[in-house]
Amino acid sequence: MKKIENGISGATLDLALIGHAMTVQQVEAPHAAPEWARWLEEIGFIVGEQVMLLARGLPGGDPLVVRIGQSTFALRRAEAACVRVAADPASCDGRKA
Repeated sequence: MKKIENGISGATLDLALIGHAMTVQQVEAPHAAPEWARWLEEIGFIVGEQVMLLARGLPGGDPLVVRIGQSTFALRRAEAACVRVAADPASCDGRKA
């Protein structure tokens, strides 16, 4: 997967840049943990919802602090990797990240 830059879609939330608004495109759980998709949707990760990565834990970047709608959650990178996102076109200002 690649880091998300302005206009690039199909990357996952675990690879997102901090502070950039994105939109959820899809939630897909790994085969080993199919219940994750339902759990993520229950806490607000639904298609079309705005999401933003706020911080990465140290060391190693785990967990991730993520804002979805008006709620803030800590997600493991493996959970965030289930969420496909695209840069939010309303927040793109034409600068390269």
